[in-house]
Amino acid sequence: MATPSNKKRATKNDADSLGMSSNERILKRIHELYEKGLNPDGEGSIGLLQIAADPLLKVKCWKPRKKVNVMLIGNHSAGKSSFINWYIGESVQTTGVAIETRGFTFVTSGRKRETLKGDATFQFYDHIDGLQQFKGISDNVFTEISTSKDKNFSCVDMIDSPGLVDGEMEYPFDVVESIVWLADHVDLILCFFDPIGQALCKRTMIAVERLNEHHAEKVAYYLSKADQVEKENDRQRVLIQITQNLSSRIKNTHAFKLPTIYLPRDDAHLLAVPIPNALEEVCEDIDKAIRMTVQKNLTSMKDDCMRVVKSIEEAHATNKQQKKENGARTLKGWGLMVFGWVIFAVFSYVAVLEMCALGPMGTAMRRHALPSLEAHPVLKEIVEGLLPVSDADTDKPEPRWLGIPHGGAYAVGFLFVVWAVVQYVKSVVWQLHPVLTKKDIKKLEGYARYTQELSNQREELYKEYFKQLHNDD
Repeated sequence: MATPSNKKRATKNDADSLGMSSNERILKRIHELYEKGLNPDGEGSIGLLQIAADPLLKVKCWKPRKKVNVMLIGNHSAGKSSFINWYIGESVQTTGVAIETRGFTFVTSGRKRETLKGDATFQFYDHIDGLQQFKGISDNVFTEISTSKDKNFSCVDMIDSPGLVDGEMEYPFDVVESIVWLADHVDLILCFFDPIGQALCKRTMIAVERLNEHHAEKVAYYLSKADQVEKENDRQRVLIQITQNLSSRIKNTHAFKLPTIYLPRDDAHLLAVPIPNALEEVCEDIDKAIRMTVQKNLTSMKDDCMRVVKSIEEAHATNKQQKKENGARTLKGWGLMVFGWVIFAVFSYVAVLEMCALGPMGTAMRRHALPSLEAHPVLKEIVEGLLPVSDADTDKPEPRWLGIPHGGAYAVGFLFVVWAVVQYVKSVVWQLHPVLTKKDIKKLEGYARYTQELSNQREELYKEYFKQLHNDD
């Protein structure tokens, strides 16, 4: 039965879902299925991550992020911060001609306006913890949390990088290597070039070249602030210069595009010549990244569910095989144990024979033991059988062990070695494999059913995604 607090939480979650876009709901739901399971607010609900990490399965999988990461790079005053402010509809980033951004700023959507610094940012974004390897960067990483819901901002984390400049400008950390490291953790990289003087800065070109080594498919290029160059000839000259400098540094040059963009302005109709503005293309690139991330996360969930199911099947198969091997090992172990008992019995018998063959022991048994056993003929015969047979003429013991001197001692030593070897072989052979308990088997069966339900939930999310595409059409 749901408690009042659970009902209140569920009502709040439903209300939040109503204000979300379809893509945002899907990304959030996938994140919940990995982290909290089918019933995130219910007691005992477990996520796919917890199932995969169970010692019975040990499947490695990673929780997909519920937001798309978009990093903006470019030279100083290229309009990166201004674009972020425009996209989210709120001035969270300082803009101006001076170098305002000397570190990395993560801009994300939340329920409360807040600013996080250094360590708090690394705690908030645990997947970028490795960025701290760069000396001096910890004090130059910030997070701006905005309550804006403009465009698709609720599905996006923007990363504003330091403006790149040449000359005597020194950064408190290795800025190019930091950008390259972050590129591994983002879905889209927007590279802005400022047409007024700084577009061909060496640091920017180095960063572009490094990014093209492994992330060429993530990078999109734009000539920003195009409205500052009103003459078509001047604008074309800038585009040609940038294209020529980039041609030797980028891959897939046949698909290279460098659209012109600028933020909306009230006096745009007064321009002598209309300037092409591909600002909506930037937004479409971000929207496309969101759609691709939704597809990627749904595919990752399918693959992870399949790997969990396969691991469960392998656990059952391994358990069955190990039970079979344990049966064979137990049978061999019992056989070796019985054989060891026989060897030990023979060893004991030979040892007693050898002791009875000793002069003092034989004499004592003949003089004292045999007369006392007259009333027990069976025992007397057994004791006489242990004593060596005496020669009738000389009354001396006849030789045993084929006449080999101390042959009994050799036999005792040999039997002891054989017995020790049998014991060692038994200890090696009779080592049983660990097998699943009834509780473990029941748990795996529960995991299999639960994973199937997660797969069914994934199918429902796919239907919602396709329905959204159909409605958009």
